Amino acid sequence: MQKLRFLFPAFLFLLFAPSGVFAQNNLPPLLVRQNTPVKPQISFGDLLANKYSQNPIAQIEETDEFDKLTREKYEKIQNFLKTVEENGKKQLTEFYGNSTGLNSGRNTLGVNSQSKQLVDSVNQYFITPVPTLNQKLEQILAQINLKPENISADVPLNFGQSGFTPLKNSYTIALLGDSMTDTLGENLPHLAQILKENYPRHNFTLLNYGQGSTDIESGLYRLTNPTKYLNRDFPPLLDFNPDIIVIESFAYNHWGGELTDLNRQWQALVNIIETIKNRSPETDIILAATISPNPFIFGDGVLNWPKDLKWDSALTTKAYLQNLMNFAGSARLPLADAYTPSLDNKGHGDPKYINSADHLHPSEEGKLLISQKIFDVIKNTNLIR
Repeated sequence: MQKLRFLFPAFLFLLFAPSGVFAQNNLPPLLVRQNTPVKPQISFGDLLANKYSQNPIAQIEETDEFDKLTREKYEKIQNFLKTVEENGKKQLTEFYGNSTGLNSGRNTLGVNSQSKQLVDSVNQYFITPVPTLNQKLEQILAQINLKPENISADVPLNFGQSGFTPLKNSYTIALLGDSMTDTLGENLPHLAQILKENYPRHNFTLLNYGQGSTDIESGLYRLTNPTKYLNRDFPPLLDFNPDIIVIESFAYNHWGGELTDLNRQWQALVNIIETIKNRSPETDIILAATISPNPFIFGDGVLNWPKDLKWDSALTTKAYLQNLMNFAGSARLPLADAYTPSLDNKGHGDPKYINSADHLHPSEEGKLLISQKIFDVIKNTNLIR
């Protein structure tokens, strides 16, 4: 009993004692471990998530992997990402001061007396959970070309909405982007299959206006001007009066990594939205962030860049993706976010979503992820009625 009286206070002391009591400096010399402690290391994903709020650069261990040059790059990353938020606030303030006529339709930019509240929250964007991939992935991939011999009779495609009579049964959906959109397929088969499964009583016209090696200003031009790509003539996109336009970030065809370049992307997004609302006011707008690059394999098999160039380009691509996500949250536009769920546990692009031949464009799983995120927004915002 006397032993229990002694052990109980000791237990309480161990349970509630300040952590500093047992710090290494307070231990007797014989109890201090003699080996050198491992310094914490950080990844680009940690910086993006602001995991280290105070002097993260000082926490990087200088080894062969994290040498002086790498430390400088991390510092550059940190400073660069800080400018993204500052840039967003500045551009959004100017945008609200100069823009008019953008509050028609369901997707509004909230140009009103509460603009300051939106500006204050410009650094917030919506993080969405990793979606459950379609269980019929193999059947979907087998039916990409929609050939009769590839269509499995035992896969039910008409389920859901039993007895439902739609208010409108035909919809035109267009995707505007660079090669990250183009490689989703001419007829957007993954998205087409998902829409068919969930809206069997509707008809969909899907337009892929993705064109490789083009920047976001080229996307703006495509809205109102005819273009030619891969020996195909494309009428102005807005000539179709689409019900829904999905605007991708064009992050993989970015400009430089300066603040002025991010300003330019932001302004291009503003111009695209203004053009759509002026020319086709009934069109609903979705912004889309595609899958993340992986800096260690970026472009391997096609570009074959040196390590430093791969890292810098992937880094800048991520900043442009994040810039678009900031814009979507601030402008209160729906965001199809394939970027966040495509990250691995180190904050880099998960290779399973990246094409193994060029290590740039989406793999089949990546295409399905992007398509499913677009569908999720369409469904959750009731754009199909």
